[in-house]
Amino acid sequence: MSIVVRRGQAIAEPRARLLRFDRAASALGPAATSDIDLDAPPPGHELARLALDLVVRTAEPVDLPARWTTFPFGREVDRTRAQLAPIGTRSALLASYLREASIAATRGSVEAGLPAGPVRVAYAIRWLELGDGRTRPSWASFVAGPVDLVVDSVAGAIAGLI
Repeated sequence: MSIVVRRGQAIAEPRARLLRFDRAASALGPAATSDIDLDAPPPGHELARLALDLVVRTAEPVDLPARWTTFPFGREVDRTRAQLAPIGTRSALLASYLREASIAATRGSVEAGLPAGPVRVAYAIRWLELGDGRTRPSWASFVAGPVDLVVDSVAGAIAGLI
């Protein structure tokens, strides 16, 4: 809908055409717009950075944000990952990521140092899966993975001594 002022009254009208135009861009350079940051890194960079942050934070489960260890957080991550499972390429995942409403609403929160929410974490895990072709376990296993490995190896060593 576009807002049009006619005869002193503001009227909401359906837009006759899309905001994107099919005409050729000017040879002088890009048009000046207020909502596009030309200096911003490419969107794939944000997903890759989230994936790296996820790997670093889960390498030491002791340092995990408290929110990440809650059951509702894990349930939301697993639910979102199930929805992302049919996506087969990183470019399709990136397109989905850019359309995600909860991502757009909280843009800048990760840059401010806050830990990523469950939807961002799910996208980061899927980004990793599409990168190396390995399926990751559920969120609870993903977070407790290194701890479980250490516990199992210690339990095995103790059982060998007995």
